Amino acid sequence: MGSCPRIGLIGYGYIGQYIYEQITTRPDLGLDIAFVHNRSPEKVSELPAGVVLPDLIGFADCGADLIVELAHPDVTRRHGADFLAQTDYMPLSLTAFADADLHTTLLDTAISAGTRIFVPHGAVVGLDALEEGRDTWDDVRIVMKKPVRSLDFSAAPHIDAAVLDGETVLFEGTARDICPLFPRNVNSHAAVALAGIGFDRTQSVLIADPALEASIIELDARGGGVEVSIRRENPMAGVSGVMTLMSCLASIGRAGAVQPGLRVC
Repeated sequence: MGSCPRIGLIGYGYIGQYIYEQITTRPDLGLDIAFVHNRSPEKVSELPAGVVLPDLIGFADCGADLIVELAHPDVTRRHGADFLAQTDYMPLSLTAFADADLHTTLLDTAISAGTRIFVPHGAVVGLDALEEGRDTWDDVRIVMKKPVRSLDFSAAPHIDAAVLDGETVLFEGTARDICPLFPRNVNSHAAVALAGIGFDRTQSVLIADPALEASIIELDARGGGVEVSIRRENPMAGVSGVMTLMSCLASIGRAGAVQPGLRVC
């Protein structure tokens, strides 16, 4: 990256609008917008024409030093390898990495091209400790509690949200198995798996509670005589927590690691 990294944004919703506004109004961040792409063109119709990218096929012409996905895991499935063949990539929809073949393809592409996959910590506290102790942990468990209104059940039609009138365990199993069921809700689980001991060994629990107004994450890691326990509560806005705004912006600013491959930031 140069002295003023150029950032490509994919998705102009709750988080994307915040990131765009911060980058374009805060010169102290030292960042530029390379492009903004959104699936619905009307959402970006008021942006300067020069920054709107109608079709991701043309991303390479925009000179982005870092592409940030803020939309859906399908973006990584369809375009992730193409992005990494050209530049660095930070996907927020980390549930895409639960697909082992895709994970391998993306990592191999990054290493071959000398580019980097940045894993943003989102609203997960302690992700650096998980990465640093990766060879130590015997068990890693993440329990997430969310308001029913903040959960997307479209990939889990076997669950009837209308009958959830009290605290209900929706899932308990591996991080790999929960990601396809709630791809828009459990990116925190995927981040924990990527930073720590992997999707198959990370235990995930998702609890819905109509009485909640916040997302609660309880993270526990144990091994080698070490124990880490963290609890975080985050007000919700749609499917994302408010804390995600600040953490995403901070991760983009820190994306200056030197090694190719996958980096936690």
